[in-house]
Amino acid sequence: MRKDLFASIGLLLIAIFYYAIATTFPESTLDEPGVPGPSSLPTVLAAMLAVIAIALGARALGTAPSGGGQSEKEAEAPWPRALGLLGIGALYVPAAFVFGYLIALFLLIVAVALYERQKPDWRPFVIAGCGALFFWFIFAFVLGVRPPEGILFQMLGVNPPEVVLFDSIGALVGR
Repeated sequence: MRKDLFASIGLLLIAIFYYAIATTFPESTLDEPGVPGPSSLPTVLAAMLAVIAIALGARALGTAPSGGGQSEKEAEAPWPRALGLLGIGALYVPAAFVFGYLIALFLLIVAVALYERQKPDWRPFVIAGCGALFFWFIFAFVLGVRPPEGILFQMLGVNPPEVVLFDSIGALVGR
């Protein structure tokens, strides 16, 4: 309980600091009312972090030990396991540079699922494909940011999947 409460407080402080920094971003003269500006995404991320921090703190306070001060030893992931996840996350950056955003995100989600001992059946691959498409769609169409394209496809002389999807969906919706 105690660790969760301190983690909640720390996360809430980080969210407040992140929001304070996001509000200092200058407004562009090209900004229109109702259109996301440079501080929109950091503000949303700070709000999401604050919600997670508050939920973690509420859970920590709601599950106070009733054994007169004796608390069970909290289950923790060993450090090598956490470093493995950090390594998978770090490999995402070079994978995105080579394969592009869509394929690299798919590989990241599959790698995390398999690292967490998910059975290698069809489910992790379908979930990874749907997750990669969902996040690509959010960046490409909701936020208006064209995700990075990999150099592999440029070297092969073909269009990356991101470009094909972006152009196809853009033609359907009239962009």
